[in-house]
Amino acid sequence: MQERTNVTLQPVESQHNARVVWTFGVESPNIRIASANLRKEVKCDYEEKFRARLLLDSLTGALTVSQLETSDSGVYQFQSISSKILSRDFHLTVYTALCVSSVVNSSSASVTVECSVQNSRELKLSWYRGTERLKQTSSPSLPTMLTLSLEVDAPDGDDYSCVAENPVERQTTKLLTKDVQLGNAENSSWCQNEATVRLIVSAGIALVLILLLVDYIRF
Repeated sequence: MQERTNVTLQPVESQHNARVVWTFGVESPNIRIASANLRKEVKCDYEEKFRARLLLDSLTGALTVSQLETSDSGVYQFQSISSKILSRDFHLTVYTALCVSSVVNSSSASVTVECSVQNSRELKLSWYRGTERLKQTSSPSLPTMLTLSLEVDAPDGDDYSCVAENPVERQTTKLLTKDVQLGNAENSSWCQNEATVRLIVSAGIALVLILLLVDYIRF
């Protein structure tokens, strides 16, 4: 699951006239987080970290966790307690939402592209030319910034993209080299699905400065 989304843990089987207990733990589910008694009275405020984020269905025993955080990863255990005890474990992994930044530095000879993202569990960062993967990197060090640079000849007419992906999300930042050469690359951002693109065309800035200097000398 991705952080800031919701998940419902649904037991396959429950019992009538039974108490329901949900517990949680990173490795062993030994912390009570929600319960419902025989009168179907629900209590979900055992743990501060889950406050206002849990919803327990007293009839089915289903537990909904909203606005997931990476620290919610772990083992959730459902128990239906009556004349017998029914139990089921749920293993939940929450992945960090991806926020990608790309910086482009352009000269008359080449374009150097650098892509970076906050590193997280099972994250891979890649550069593609069309559908061909040119480079890829990953790191077990958490949390750090994961960065991958690529130098391409300009102009070459190809489309490049930086791809950050984990098992539940894939974010792509596209670069059109023809736009960079013309100085027309547009800034764009979206941050519910997390991506921020920043294009810096150094050659264009240098050209503007030269033109201003020439005008100044004339006057």
